[in-house]
Amino acid sequence: MPGHTYPRTEKSSHTRMAASGKTMVPKTVQELAAAVDEPPSRYVRPEKERHAGLLAADEMPEPIPLIDLSRLTEADEADKLRAALQTWGLFLVTNHGIEDSLMDAMMSASREFFRQPVEEKKKYSNLVEGKPFEIEGYGNDKVVTQDQILDWQDRLHLRVEPEDQRNFAKWPTHPVSFRLATSLTSMMLQVSNSIISFF
Repeated sequence: MPGHTYPRTEKSSHTRMAASGKTMVPKTVQELAAAVDEPPSRYVRPEKERHAGLLAADEMPEPIPLIDLSRLTEADEADKLRAALQTWGLFLVTNHGIEDSLMDAMMSASREFFRQPVEEKKKYSNLVEGKPFEIEGYGNDKVVTQDQILDWQDRLHLRVEPEDQRNFAKWPTHPVSFRLATSLTSMMLQVSNSIISFF
């Protein structure tokens, strides 16, 4: 997008002030993508903020570290985990005890939710005019200034734990399998807690 500029009115065409006067409600990325050939300028990071030299996964000199959770009590695997965190900042986990079928069900339910028309997804919006921004729900970033750079994505953020703090008003009812598949997130929390316990 170098060399391409958008008119100043472009910002107001996809961001409007909420009635509170503090939260701006942008269009969803799905709505914008249907109307433009490339992301508007406020979704493009300035050159100086971009990560130069990032490699694609298939260009990495080494594979992403693989941690065997069933062996984490052994010194060599624990050392491998520490090294992965210090050098990569991430790792893949095997033998975590979560069934592939459950992970597949969660991915399938998520895809089905995001494939719905925008108006269906907006029923769970985290940005409602006249109300404060909510972290939970469907939408994108909280917008507080006209020149804020936004992420080119829509998301669905839900509180899963603790269970008594789940806001089911923001949880999709379609697909029906969505709420059932969320047991995966509780299991993932258990996995992450077992990893954290080693530190």
